Amino acid sequence: MSNNRVTLTRNSVKCSCKGNNLDKLIQPNILILLAKQELHGYWIIQELEKKDLFQGERADNTGIYRTLKLMEDKGLVKSKWDLEGSGTAKKVYGITEEGFHCLQNWIGTLQSYRDTIDHIIREAEEISASSKSNRNGV
Repeated sequence: MSNNRVTLTRNSVKCSCKGNNLDKLIQPNILILLAKQELHGYWIIQELEKKDLFQGERADNTGIYRTLKLMEDKGLVKSKWDLEGSGTAKKVYGITEEGFHCLQNWIGTLQSYRDTIDHIIREAEEISASSKSNRNGV
């Protein structure tokens, strides 16, 4: 196998080390969007894609609708059918009081994640610098 093929394979692999798990942050992002205004599912997807949570990839529409359903089952969001206007009926989502409470919890959780990530970065940078100097015979 040539080195080019190995590189192509490695570059095309969806690894969390390349940020491919940021979609796990969909719930707080949906809550943020709905705290600003009620939205149709399609517009939620469009707004999430604008935030580039998917590292340039298209959003998994089915996964987002599944997440919205789970959030609705938990009482974090509510939905209603918009029968106004032309075209087919569309589901409109809004945040609930419980959703606002959940969003407040996310703030602390995300701050804790950030602190943990900062620690991991510092430690990885130290190891990387140490390892680099050992490889260079310093």
